[in-house]
Amino acid sequence: MRRTATQGEQRPPWGYVLVFLGWTLRVLGLLLLFSGAALLENLFVEPPADTALLPLGSRLLILFSVPVAGSVLFYCGGRILMRGKQHRAPVITSFGDLAEERYLLYLRPFSLDSEMALPPPDAPGALTRSPFELPGLTNEEFLTRQLSRLGRVVAIGRPGERLPLIGAERGYLPLDDWQDQVSELIRGAHAVLLSAAPGAGTVWEFTEALRTLDPARLVLLIYCGPEDYALFRVAVAREYAVRSSRERAWGPNADWPPLPRLPDLSPPVAGEAKGRRWDMTLKGAVVFDHAWRAEFIAFAPHVPRLRPVWTVRRLVRRELEPVLGPLSRLPPARGRAPFRPPPESR
Repeated sequence: MRRTATQGEQRPPWGYVLVFLGWTLRVLGLLLLFSGAALLENLFVEPPADTALLPLGSRLLILFSVPVAGSVLFYCGGRILMRGKQHRAPVITSFGDLAEERYLLYLRPFSLDSEMALPPPDAPGALTRSPFELPGLTNEEFLTRQLSRLGRVVAIGRPGERLPLIGAERGYLPLDDWQDQVSELIRGAHAVLLSAAPGAGTVWEFTEALRTLDPARLVLLIYCGPEDYALFRVAVAREYAVRSSRERAWGPNADWPPLPRLPDLSPPVAGEAKGRRWDMTLKGAVVFDHAWRAEFIAFAPHVPRLRPVWTVRRLVRRELEPVLGPLSRLPPARGRAPFRPPPESR
């Protein structure tokens, strides 16, 4: 694969510097944010003699400006940290190198990248949660960390982007010759995770997966709302009719399975879950059995008001288990060797 402008703009040494600077600013920001109690005591409760001489307005200004400065440092540190990670992110120079590896193919419309580059929405109870629940992760990073226990997560990079986004490992394809290579990636993937959207590229990728993939290896990720999902279903039916009729006309070996009926996005069943509901960016997933019967699994975790560091991540893993559990039990694709997860994901 030819090199891209993205690969040329990455500077890994500079990335290490930015990562160090980003974490330093975030730690300093947290220290300033947590210094409120000490400031209150030193400025008002038991102030030293020199501090007691300060006007009341000056003391109030210090009391409020220090936490504000901490918030600014924490935010800026997060932005710098993300840019450093982008400079250090691995880039796939040739998708052919994946031939003997177990990988998960993450497909999505490029328009979704801006949303996936944002941090996940805060879980309810911001005043009682741990500040380290989701330390500097983006939506895509958060998703990729859940998927990485099943294999290497790869994606097609957006043409012309200066730096790859953080999450799935990017490789780049030419604009005029991408469908054949994406089709080959779909065939060889342990699983394909496709974000539903009505765009032409995404609709083609779904019908290609329908044509070439074991149904149990396809998962539709639902980030969109009901309107875009309805448009996606209409576009899929139209693309399926065009492609299947055209390819069947070429010969008797063009065998297409029946078009699956994509389910409605039904709301999660109200249960007796304790805590407050967390509206995740990922609304749910559509999975398929071996006869292409589809099922929608809604994600609606409930988080306790008071929780330690790992609570939210454990809740998310539990919500994803009905999707990821069956994928983990699938046999290797195309004769690949069994996957051995890295030690940290076991």
